[in-house]
Amino acid sequence: GVRAVLCLAALLLAASTPAASQGVPDGFSFAAGGDLLGPYRPIAYADDPAMAPVAALFRGADLGYANQEGAMFDLATTPVSPAAENGGGTPTVPKSNAQQLRSLGVTIVSKANNHATDWGHEGLNATLRTLEAAGIVQAGSGAGLVEARAPAYVETRLGRAALVSTASTFPPMSAAGDAISYRGLRSLPRPGISPLKVRAVRGVSADHLAALRKAAGGSAFVTPDRADQVRIGDILYRSTPTPGTLSWETAPDDEAALLASVRTARANARFVLFAIHAHETAGDEDAGPAPFQPAVLHFANEAAGSNDPRPADFEPRLFRAVIDAGADAVARTGPHQIGGIEIYRGKPIFHGLGSLFFDFGGRRSLTTAAGERFAFPDEWFETIVPVTRYRGGAIDEIRIYPFVLESSTGPGGGFPHPAAADQARRILERLRVLSAPYGTTVAIENGIGIIRTVDSSSRRKKP
Repeated sequence: GVRAVLCLAALLLAASTPAASQGVPDGFSFAAGGDLLGPYRPIAYADDPAMAPVAALFRGADLGYANQEGAMFDLATTPVSPAAENGGGTPTVPKSNAQQLRSLGVTIVSKANNHATDWGHEGLNATLRTLEAAGIVQAGSGAGLVEARAPAYVETRLGRAALVSTASTFPPMSAAGDAISYRGLRSLPRPGISPLKVRAVRGVSADHLAALRKAAGGSAFVTPDRADQVRIGDILYRSTPTPGTLSWETAPDDEAALLASVRTARANARFVLFAIHAHETAGDEDAGPAPFQPAVLHFANEAAGSNDPRPADFEPRLFRAVIDAGADAVARTGPHQIGGIEIYRGKPIFHGLGSLFFDFGGRRSLTTAAGERFAFPDEWFETIVPVTRYRGGAIDEIRIYPFVLESSTGPGGGFPHPAAADQARRILERLRVLSAPYGTTVAIENGIGIIRTVDSSSRRKKP
């Protein structure tokens, strides 16, 4: 594909351009936003003075990032059909909003998430064309697996920046694929997203495992080389000395490919961001398929079982691995609420960025297609925009700005607005508590959070 060719060319260029691998330039900054859930109506940010502080953060940074969920095209003029599988609905943003997003200062977005193919491959392709026309670079989706996994690049005033993007939560049809050979012929690759397939493993006692196997009868699947585990339907049970545990495993091939993409980005860019859309948390939630398949978690699951700000156990391990491979920052989206911030080897890991837009027309609840009704937690309407500045190849300082997401039917519905003083302190205090287990200290000064260089891998202040 086109991106694969460009990446190969960039790699060759990097071999003759030592500066590309010298690391983050002093003074480089990037602003990170969470999920873009809407707005689902044509908007003009310039008409909302409350958006000015948000725009100032993104426009003032060298790189502005967010996760673009849902489709972005005009249904009236785009011949598409809804997919048989979707990520919990078919959220569709008007095409004109792409230019508005670019004017806000968002220059690069993730397109690996559970809503990427709500309107099938045609809808994904239309969305990618919309973003390209608006001058917004995307990573995580493409015409095939090679392109979806490849880094995307954007030029900044201080050199090239790269994004590698993936998702562990997505409908099975969303995964991009390679071309295949069939009876001497070669197919086209399959459009889609960069997948990180995961599986949840529930720990049970040996007696319970035997009982489960007996009760399931012929529907139990036992692998010949693992007598200590059994799969029943979509759930994998494994005998363990600590019953009741929930752990997660990643598909080795997917993880290896992601690390390779990060290394490629490192060779070609001065700044490398790794982003993942992952609804999986440390909470005891519906596990999703037991084979290495995506865990398809919709809004109902998120509110009922995964409203836990702590990441699933595979995530911190993966995030540190991508930094070891060359990433300068890690951004996780998906849970729709903020998570803790970890500093590893002088690089930030944002375990939960919340939402940058959350547009539900003033509603604070949702009724699913199955008739289940649930309320959105208050935490889903509070968010942060961290702005990270680098020096000496590591963070110099992170300034964390608290915002509230307006829940109304008015012109500002779904938009982030500056939090009032008491709400700002509550948001930042929660962030401080969530970050403490990683050894990160968040100071609260004049209504914003500040992290100065403290490395969780060494617990020492940078000299």
